[in-house]
Amino acid sequence: MLTPMTIRQIALALAALTLCPALGAQSAPKTAPWTPPDPTTCNFSAWTNDQKPVIQVRAAASAESKVLGTLPTTRGDAPDPTIDYYSVTFDVTEARDGWLKIKNASDDKTGNDQPRPRPVYQGAGWVEASDARIGIQSARGYARPDAGSERILDLGSDWLTERAALRGIVACDGDWLLLDYEMRNSDKFEPLAPKDRTQGRAWFRGICSSSETTCDMPSVDK
Repeated sequence: MLTPMTIRQIALALAALTLCPALGAQSAPKTAPWTPPDPTTCNFSAWTNDQKPVIQVRAAASAESKVLGTLPTTRGDAPDPTIDYYSVTFDVTEARDGWLKIKNASDDKTGNDQPRPRPVYQGAGWVEASDARIGIQSARGYARPDAGSERILDLGSDWLTERAALRGIVACDGDWLLLDYEMRNSDKFEPLAPKDRTQGRAWFRGICSSSETTCDMPSVDK
């Protein structure tokens, strides 16, 4: 049975929460990033995620659609063990429902003294968003494609792709990409245990399309 004193204590506690909403706000999660409701137009270059032996390029943004061709990866069978194989590059023109529309795939960097490209499908088609990789030379992820919006992630002086693995490119907006990521390394660049890895989604700038080195461009974080 509640005594008068207990009832009074409960009432005071509820009143305190009403008068001090900031107490609850401190533990509230950050704002979920804005996700465009429709497909978005893209204009950047990427390279293959070499986790599969081969990447299928489809006629539509669906796993059931016709396969138009394939892109080789460095994980696939090497036709010639004496050749240095690089990731295939391509242009991205659209993002929708976990898929990217690509064109102009190229393997021209493969080779030693001279290019020795493998056969690639160079026409337009769709690949799963997780099959594409880009570099992000920025430490800051935002709630919207606007540096004035809420900052969801800030890695200080570390770039996103130094600390995290990309899980997918969700949408595009000018120089911005909405990315799904998973934190894989600590601030000392030591691998995190699987139980300590966290996943997130945010808008990033600082796109680098080179898989071999960093891009020589001004910092977008200044």
